[in-house]
Amino acid sequence: MTDDDELALLERAARHRIDPEAVKSGWGFAEDQLSKSRAANVLAFAYSDDGYPARLRNIPDPPALLFVKGERDGLYLDNTVAVVGTREPTDYGERVAARSAASAVGMGFGIVSGLAHGCDTYAHEGCVEANGIGVAVLAHGLDKVYPAANKGLAKRLLDLGGCLVSEYPIGMAPLRTAFAERDRIQSGLADGLLVIETDVKGGTMHTVNFSRQQKRPLACIYHPEAWQDEPKVQGNRRMIDDRWAEPIANGDALISFLQRLTRRPNANAAPPRNTSAQRTMDF
Repeated sequence: MTDDDELALLERAARHRIDPEAVKSGWGFAEDQLSKSRAANVLAFAYSDDGYPARLRNIPDPPALLFVKGERDGLYLDNTVAVVGTREPTDYGERVAARSAASAVGMGFGIVSGLAHGCDTYAHEGCVEANGIGVAVLAHGLDKVYPAANKGLAKRLLDLGGCLVSEYPIGMAPLRTAFAERDRIQSGLADGLLVIETDVKGGTMHTVNFSRQQKRPLACIYHPEAWQDEPKVQGNRRMIDDRWAEPIANGDALISFLQRLTRRPNANAAPPRNTSAQRTMDF
């Protein structure tokens, strides 16, 4: 910023009775963050920028800034689905998370999740194993990956043309409240939400509630009888009983849900691929 720019900015602040020192401090912080972001190969998009994702722009509480590391294509795909769930899934949930994500990739979908332990990890694994494009929404600055155990997974996601996104600046550590706040971005970047497993009060329910506020179609896995009494399945059972979510009991049900997402307004979807193989998928 030139001296003339700074003077004009401070004059505008004074006219609006804004503390000039606060403006100078904030501007300096912003310039420092942009410099650190460039050094870390991270782009920053303001709400008013052309590159800001259209899906996210239309949610009730869009982030003012979105930081992106990696290729941006996943933010603008015709079809995306968020695949989320508990950090402590059953063996069945682990398998279903990976297979569901891989199946969605086969139908031309990008996969959005949070890179957390458990269902998120298996969803991202299914995506990269199917050579899909993934978007990982993080609850901290993009100079690190949390949990550290998923650094390798994050690299694979980036190598395949995916990206990491966050509303938090470089250097910000993960905070408990940030994990709930980022959940609105997960559902906001997707055309619909698929819940693999969750307890009634699990953190996944934040994403569920945001998806309902954002009017995103919601589905969750309907488990076989042998898994129905597991604690991490009770949230699924309640969402189905309360008719919040469409039950997904097998591959055919998943295909049907995803096909309806491609027919939503503004989807502009490509024809599904490999559907004959996916119809025989056994959870």
